[in-house]
Amino acid sequence: MDMSCKIILLHHMLIPLSLSRAVSDMSMGDPMVPLDMINASGILSVKGPPPHGVVMVFIGKDRAPQYFNYTVQCDDETLKYVMRAKADDANLVNVETNDVIIDCRNRLLVLMPLVSLTNGSVVGPSYSVGDKLQKEKERYVVQGTHTLYTNSDLLGRTFITFNLYSYNDLDLQHNITEDMVDVTKVPVIILRPMRTIDTAFRVIIYVFMIFITLAFGAKLDLEVVKENIKRPLAPCIGLGCQFIIMPMLGYAIAKLVTADRPDVALGIFVAACCPGGGSSNIYSFLLGGDVSLSITMTALSTIMALGMMPMWLYTLGQQFIDGTLQVPFLDIFTTLLILIVPLFVGVFLQKKLPKITKVIIKVIRPVTVVCIILLLSVGIYSNLYIFKLFKPKIVLAGCLLPYFGYLLGGLISFIFRLPWERVKTVAIETGMQNTGIATILMMYAFPPPDGFIAAVAPIASAVMTPLPLFLITVPYLIYKRCNKDKYDSVPNENGSIKKKKPKSKKDSKETTLDVENGKTTVI
Repeated sequence: MDMSCKIILLHHMLIPLSLSRAVSDMSMGDPMVPLDMINASGILSVKGPPPHGVVMVFIGKDRAPQYFNYTVQCDDETLKYVMRAKADDANLVNVETNDVIIDCRNRLLVLMPLVSLTNGSVVGPSYSVGDKLQKEKERYVVQGTHTLYTNSDLLGRTFITFNLYSYNDLDLQHNITEDMVDVTKVPVIILRPMRTIDTAFRVIIYVFMIFITLAFGAKLDLEVVKENIKRPLAPCIGLGCQFIIMPMLGYAIAKLVTADRPDVALGIFVAACCPGGGSSNIYSFLLGGDVSLSITMTALSTIMALGMMPMWLYTLGQQFIDGTLQVPFLDIFTTLLILIVPLFVGVFLQKKLPKITKVIIKVIRPVTVVCIILLLSVGIYSNLYIFKLFKPKIVLAGCLLPYFGYLLGGLISFIFRLPWERVKTVAIETGMQNTGIATILMMYAFPPPDGFIAAVAPIASAVMTPLPLFLITVPYLIYKRCNKDKYDSVPNENGSIKKKKPKSKKDSKETTLDVENGKTTVI
């Protein structure tokens, strides 16, 4: 098999890597506790499980019991009620429960919690605390504990609604009238339990990520970067497309396609603000682009992301943050720094410790093979449920972001009359983002499950991004292989065909990608 085809197959075997890397952490951190339970008129009060009164449902645990303490005010002992519980989103969490019949003839006189009183007459037991008068309210109530069972196989959050109806003794078959007396909502958070195998898998994946970034820095040819910086038009166009066009495109897609899901919309927007991905270098090489420009843009955009990503999140990103979420800019900057520092370490090793650099480049392939084996044997099997979160809108947004990025990057570079090789390179660099950074930012910057749900958007984009390039590259390589004579010959002035003569090393200077050794050299 041709080496270029091997690279494509290797790259697409690695596509699920970012997927498993993201979902393997989906029980990390402390879940964000939402606002207190919602209560309509105060007749019915329901407290969820301690300590926060929030129902925690863990994926994979069938019929997990949930205990609720309820209190119903019964001023009239002749009244009778029926309490019925149901999930607001039955597709997200399944609730098994029975109706609870509440008879006010069983009411008790209780003292309600202390409350502050305004100036005026006071009835009932009371006493003074400082200059404020306190009292305990006497109420007739029926209290009890209700157990229901929950299970779920999707991450997310919803509510369990407790409806209180009047009870009709005359017809037991239709004992609930149309008149609802009260309603109370208790928040539900669905998480994924962390297992030992998930922890081990997470450590392996993140070590691999740091190693790959380190290896990229170790094999980065700074002379190539300098040559492209001396001719700044193409790099400036590419970086402008990456950090101006793509964030604005991501903002538009998030608002138009996923406006009803702020967490998913934020994930799409953050993915659009990411720097270029390393796979763009490979596709630029395979599709006849300018590899030196591709490497230059990837390196510069990775460094610029330290400032550009927080800037976009501080501006347009605020549009996707509701009252319960805040953007932790320090955490985002720290995470970006951790991901980017290995690049500089790799460059340092290349200049100061070339022997270590050679070892790193040698072990890239075996390390990658080991990670793929672990991925296929452990990662994908344990995280298959993530595909259930791929809703049509998320998949659509994941397609629109890179595909329009390809088109806009190519169109803008064509308008500036760049050479065809550089047009292809800018298009690829614009559309192919390093969505792994967005995935990690979503998971670490926001509490579960919101951060993990938001991470599904960049994961969807990562899966959909290489599809058109793959569909173009395979037939393109087959065509080139079947028409070697056409690419090895040029027409002369008379229209006849003559073979191209290889240029001597003295007269030629071009950038090539050494696929076998993972190096970029100028020869």
